[in-house]
Amino acid sequence: MVPAVVLGTVITHVLIALCLLLSRWGYARARTSGPRFPAVGADDLDPADLGMLAGGRTRMGEVALAGLYLSGRVIARGNGAVSAPEQPPCGAPPLPRPPSPFGRLMEASLEPGRCLPAERLIESVTLGDAATAVLWRLRRLGLFFDPARLRRVRRLRRAAWAAHAAAGTGAAVLGAVLLLAGMRPGDSPVHPAAPAVFALLLMAYPFLLHVARRLLGGLPGAVACGAAAAAVALVAAPLPRAAFAAPLLYACWFGVHWVYRATGGRLGPRTLAGDALLAEAREAGPGPGAAGALRTTALVGFPELRRREGERGAAPGGAREEALVRSFAAACGRGLGRADTGLGGDFAGDGGSGTWRGDGDAPQVERHRRW
Repeated sequence: MVPAVVLGTVITHVLIALCLLLSRWGYARARTSGPRFPAVGADDLDPADLGMLAGGRTRMGEVALAGLYLSGRVIARGNGAVSAPEQPPCGAPPLPRPPSPFGRLMEASLEPGRCLPAERLIESVTLGDAATAVLWRLRRLGLFFDPARLRRVRRLRRAAWAAHAAAGTGAAVLGAVLLLAGMRPGDSPVHPAAPAVFALLLMAYPFLLHVARRLLGGLPGAVACGAAAAAVALVAAPLPRAAFAAPLLYACWFGVHWVYRATGGRLGPRTLAGDALLAEAREAGPGPGAAGALRTTALVGFPELRRREGERGAAPGGAREEALVRSFAAACGRGLGRADTGLGGDFAGDGGSGTWRGDGDAPQVERHRRW
């Protein structure tokens, strides 16, 4: 029974890896058959469009939040919270209006003296019709794929990821099961205190899952926590021989996850023309003033700006506005901004959540039949 379960699990992981490779091959074919050269230049896109092209909706929201900060309409409160500034004194000149519609939508959500998480503020304006309009405009320019072009690839990729996630959930639960099995009194215990230690680990298991998720991100953190628990149980408890197949199962899962990351993760919608335009924008440089700071935010995002702020002593900053945005990104904290792995997609970076999950797809409407 045990060899059959192990063999079936290994075959399942191999099939998942094949599906990931096939989806990546189909994605590469779609990219090579799509537009290769952009119909517009890098200067023809405003910072919001450039942020959508470089990092998706979240990056576009970061650009809008940075513009709101440069116009004096928002301040950082620490720990990822922002708020509107206090009411200016009477007779003070009015602050300039935010230049982008997303900044104006953010300003409408702010109240003086009331803190709001920056990430929630970004999500409140980047999941609406205005962001979908930007997405479709880039599709019409040939910088993004039409959703129907990648429908088969996305379905195969999602099915493979769903099976992979189900296997990862089982692997995370397996670690707790092995700890529970190690609590049973055996004939030759390795150490008398092992059951008590296992009981403490079981009680702290949800917290350990949370810590592993924060450190490694999403499902990989949960599976790594389960693998560590299984290793402790196998070393310190007299478990049956069948339990020693657990390391092979964990190795298979992490091997498939490496294939997932190596093939692009959650595949992005950018075409070769979009890649060329993005490379042109990076070679051209940000430019001076507030517009240049916003374009820098669109190209690199808040995580890179925070890193540059931390290395400010080694590499002196450039424009004043860019230095202000770097300090604002550092004040917003690490909770804002997601990883961008660059060419090929996977703007989420952790495989657990993504910016490109069918956003802006045309709804499927059933045809009216005449009886």
